[in-house]
Amino acid sequence: MKRWIPLVAAAGLALAACGQTLAGSAAVVGEQRLTDSDLAQTTSQLTEQLGIPESPQVSQAVLSRWIVAELVYEMAARKGVTVTKGDVDDAVASEVERAGGQEALEQAALQAGVLPDAIPEVVRTTLLVEALSKGTITGDDPSGQTGLLTQIQQLSDEVAPQVSPRFGTWDPAQLSVGALPDDLSSPAGAEEALVGLPPQP
Repeated sequence: MKRWIPLVAAAGLALAACGQTLAGSAAVVGEQRLTDSDLAQTTSQLTEQLGIPESPQVSQAVLSRWIVAELVYEMAARKGVTVTKGDVDDAVASEVERAGGQEALEQAALQAGVLPDAIPEVVRTTLLVEALSKGTITGDDPSGQTGLLTQIQQLSDEVAPQVSPRFGTWDPAQLSVGALPDDLSSPAGAEEALVGLPPQP
């Protein structure tokens, strides 16, 4: 593994429609929803295990990762790219060995904002990113990730992920949930959006 791998509506009617779409959801990508309760549970578990206070930034990071993963899944489905459970199991086993054991991998995952039980899903996303990147390799982009990033940004424009304004706004250029209006922190760069397990030395 090389890398560890949502405009304000002008009319009240549009705002009401958006509110109905997001009812009970922190984010929506196509037909997929991340509920408020799922986001709260993930955020609570992460902050507890990391020993840090809950904050908007943690929720935004969780939302960003979920939305990017859903965009990757949609692109993979459109292109007919799949990975098997066996592929995921083998890759997880390789990461365990590279990290020096299951506990070490889980600690590395936590530091990257991934709960231990979510490691297989993150690995699956990373494998899909790697497979999709192979189709965008050029002489100027030997890894294919720049081309893939552009395609996912275009898909984001098409799919138009929605995020509850309680958590921020989706930035399709950065592929991340931007800060709340009164938050001075900046969103992660787009190059950090296609993330997976961190490389081990």
